[in-house]
Amino acid sequence: MRGGDAGRKDRDSRLPDSSSGPFQNSIAGIHRVAVKVAAFYKFVPIDDPSALQTSLREECAARAIKGTILVASEGINGTVSGDWDAIDALFAAIRADARFSDLVVKFSEAAEHPFQRLKIKIKREIVTFGVPGTQPAVITGELVEPEDWNALISDPDVIVIDTRNDYEFEVGTFEGARNPQTRSFTEFPEYVRCTLSNNRSQKIAMFCTGGIRCEKASSYMLQEGFTNVYQLHGGILRYLEQIAPAESLWRGECFVFDERVALEHGVRPGQHTLCAKCGFPIKRANDENDDLCGRCSGAIDGESA
Repeated sequence: MRGGDAGRKDRDSRLPDSSSGPFQNSIAGIHRVAVKVAAFYKFVPIDDPSALQTSLREECAARAIKGTILVASEGINGTVSGDWDAIDALFAAIRADARFSDLVVKFSEAAEHPFQRLKIKIKREIVTFGVPGTQPAVITGELVEPEDWNALISDPDVIVIDTRNDYEFEVGTFEGARNPQTRSFTEFPEYVRCTLSNNRSQKIAMFCTGGIRCEKASSYMLQEGFTNVYQLHGGILRYLEQIAPAESLWRGECFVFDERVALEHGVRPGQHTLCAKCGFPIKRANDENDDLCGRCSGAIDGESA
């Protein structure tokens, strides 16, 4: 463990595991479905990414686990799915490594695998940001628990920023959040420079799907001289897992990068699918033949006119 990780260990230990929260009934067998999905990441120095890649591949393959895991010198990031017992065994094995003993995992469920196969890749970054020297393992913004998030973002003096891409924002976001209108996370630093440079002392609250993007963004902003940076601990997924719909300030669904497309409160599959032509997320229509977004549908109508 290094400095940045030790500072988060006590806070991470309060996170629910797969036997608590809304999954308790599922794991007890009351509403249990076929596949357990786990999203996770951790910024921690990895001296030999190749050795970790091999180890993870062996652990996953032995349990018929599917999904994607990225490994880099800055840490790991992944989402995987498998039989419930297999997923539990995988994370028991991963946490046996001292570097990942406090690994935070967000669990959800699916009727079938949301991934076609297993991919474990070595990358330069576990989430592509493109700013050398950004070190989330050393410094990040203040973590805000889901139960405290509503109060923070309801403060009119707080700037609330969705660090995800524009199409993710359109599927769902928090009430009052700003949309940076980025097409990729690598555009976020430019958004900060052009839009927030005069607000370095103002409270800024950021969020993303599982926490990884706002963790890297908060690290970058602190290094750039911002002084009051906050991030939603565990991301939208943990918020949707823990906060009841009646108390929630989340509006819409949360886009995810797998075949479920989007999740709703309780981290259950939502009502979105992907446009059959361009792949843009759209609300699932009642008419099974209406599988195009408005832009693609309009283009086809124009061609036939």
